[in-house]
Amino acid sequence: MSDADEKAPEAEKAPEAEKPTEESAAEESSPRAPERGFMDAFLRGPAVVVLGALLLVQVNYLAARHYRRWDWTQGAIFTLSPRSAQIARGMRAPTQMYVLLARDEPLYGDVSELAERYAAASPRVEVVYIDPDRQRERLVALAQEIGLQLVGSRDGERTLSSAGIVVRRGSRHWEVQREQLRELGAPSGGEDDTASRVLNAKITVERAISEALLQVDRERATKVCFATGHEEMPISSGDRAGAGLVEDLRHHNFETREVEVRGQTGVPSDCDALVIAGPQRAYPREDAAAVEAYLRAGGNVAMFVDPVVLEGRVVPTGLESVAALGGIALPAAVIVEGDASHLVADAPPVNFRADTWNEHEVTRDLRGSSVLISMARPVVRAEGATTVPATLVQTTASAWGETGIAELLRTFAPSKGNDDVQGPVPVAMATVVPGVTPRSEGAAAGRLVVLGSSEIAGSTYFQLQVRAQVANANLTEAVVGWLTSRRELVNIPARPISRASLLVSERDLTWIGLYVILLIPAAAALVGVAVWRTRKAS
Repeated sequence: MSDADEKAPEAEKAPEAEKPTEESAAEESSPRAPERGFMDAFLRGPAVVVLGALLLVQVNYLAARHYRRWDWTQGAIFTLSPRSAQIARGMRAPTQMYVLLARDEPLYGDVSELAERYAAASPRVEVVYIDPDRQRERLVALAQEIGLQLVGSRDGERTLSSAGIVVRRGSRHWEVQREQLRELGAPSGGEDDTASRVLNAKITVERAISEALLQVDRERATKVCFATGHEEMPISSGDRAGAGLVEDLRHHNFETREVEVRGQTGVPSDCDALVIAGPQRAYPREDAAAVEAYLRAGGNVAMFVDPVVLEGRVVPTGLESVAALGGIALPAAVIVEGDASHLVADAPPVNFRADTWNEHEVTRDLRGSSVLISMARPVVRAEGATTVPATLVQTTASAWGETGIAELLRTFAPSKGNDDVQGPVPVAMATVVPGVTPRSEGAAAGRLVVLGSSEIAGSTYFQLQVRAQVANANLTEAVVGWLTSRRELVNIPARPISRASLLVSERDLTWIGLYVILLIPAAAALVGVAVWRTRKAS
């Protein structure tokens, strides 16, 4: 056998040895998985983070554009009343609500939370915080711009504003005083009425803020005119100045001006209310007729009528006919208080405190306070009058209206006589002249208030220190507010308080401590160990 023949079988066997098996053929025929590239790694890493961040941004954006709050309390005590929410949503132009409280003040939390509710209810309400401690220059600038009153704190280290909240739109603003916000302060009673007291306080402050929004949303400011020409109380300066009242009204977005009341010209029709403060000279018949015509045409009048004494007698004011339109009479007398507990120390009995309030819209916030009276005349219902005026505040039953003025001036210790006005003696009365048509829908018309002294509205009583002790300024404000319908009664009903009691015994406290301190941390540790062992085993 030749060498060629020996190599032939080997050559024939070689292809058979190199023939691929079925498994290797399957492997070669199946598609090979591509290698993981850069894009695949990127999509599995940073891209996921980026996409997640974009999704988070989008969710936050939608949440900011469509802000919603949920209040699951039974009485919805953290939600604005429907009326307040309606007022906020109905604002016709962007309005700023300045919160002028320091962050460490006890009222800051409740007030800011309430302000944010209004901002959440309307995109046109913007809450602006000005901290008197950190932003004193900004507070001073705001005060100079809108005429805000600034006061020093008790320790003398702070500059605070008399208002805790200022609602402003352009040149118009309305102030919510700190005294109103103090309703949210710490309760003075026991713990049983804490919940209801706090809720009622929040409703009271909510009413004040809602009223402020209403006032700045008015189309025009309310005009209060002060009569001149008969030696009335000046509104600029002087011993009998009414500057305190005028300044106070301007702080509340009233327009004030003086008008000379004469029979030929009368009272301007654009006056929403006319204030006649302490005339020392009698009104002639034609001037009184001008006031009467203004009342009958839909105007509103407040008369602070002092007892003017000449030659030992109280002389007529000339305004008796105006008072008679509302069923009110002005006897020629001076009120003398016979109750020693109501007299002013070291002063004659014509200086006294009056604290008996009757039910009326003017007096609804004044109960529990008192007004200081100095040389006042009685204000009573006229005999035979068909109109029944409402008494606002009156003296004690021991007081009377002294008609013997000569004896009163000589001794300042008169005695009650049968001819005197018997007590209790009204100091202020309010009425509505019948048959008067309002000038516009919902406007006040024909409202008349008569007070027996102009000193009730003296500038001294509008100082913060005095204001906190007596209610003269508050009474004067309430009178003007009632005359002009500026004290809107916002319908914010009381909300129910649901008290849930939880009785915990000493044994329960022991088990609670055991669960919180020992069992819960131990359970968390066991779960962690189990997860660790599972991962290690796999």
